[in-house]
Amino acid sequence: DGIRDHCVTGVQTCALPSCAAEKLFAKHGIAGVSMRQIAQALGYSQTAAYRYFANKDEILLAMRAAALDRFCGHLEAAFDPARDARKNARAVGQAFLDFALKHPDTYRLIFFTENLEQAIAPQFPATMTRFRATMTTYVQALLDAGHIEGDAETLAETFFSAAHGIVMMHMSGLLKTVRARDELHRASMRLIAKGAGMRDAAPDRAKPVRAAAGERPHKT
Repeated sequence: DGIRDHCVTGVQTCALPSCAAEKLFAKHGIAGVSMRQIAQALGYSQTAAYRYFANKDEILLAMRAAALDRFCGHLEAAFDPARDARKNARAVGQAFLDFALKHPDTYRLIFFTENLEQAIAPQFPATMTRFRATMTTYVQALLDAGHIEGDAETLAETFFSAAHGIVMMHMSGLLKTVRARDELHRASMRLIAKGAGMRDAAPDRAKPVRAAAGERPHKT
């Protein structure tokens, strides 16, 4: 229905006008963008925008919810129920990093503004429920398979916090390369998983060296 549908579905398909609006917020911040600029970026007049939204905060909220839906869809596509839980965890983690790299303005729109749950849950509860499920499904699979132990929500928040922090470090230039970002992400995820009880594959035991005839084996 006009601009409202454009806001909600346009960001999901990364339509150019919606992406242009995301860039406005990323470049100037919420306070630095006017209703007229947002409407123009979306291809509507300011009058048409006010017909569907009371103010720019409502437009931002609709765009943010749509962006979060698209983020969830990207991570959901990386999860295969028929695959080993550990491979799924790695795939979802990589999808998280890839989304932030390919869609930095969308990522900032979702996570760099006010509290995500407080902002989105009241008007877009299904989107927030989807986000929570996306963050916990792969963790629950690890728990069900016996790879880790603990509370699914707490572990999911821990994994997410580490990944988000690493993305922010990369975006701010503290991590200079994608390779450095990925290496830190792998190390961080392993540390968290190890703390939750995940064990590495058992190393091959060294075969005993057979002593030569007449020679006693060394004692250690």
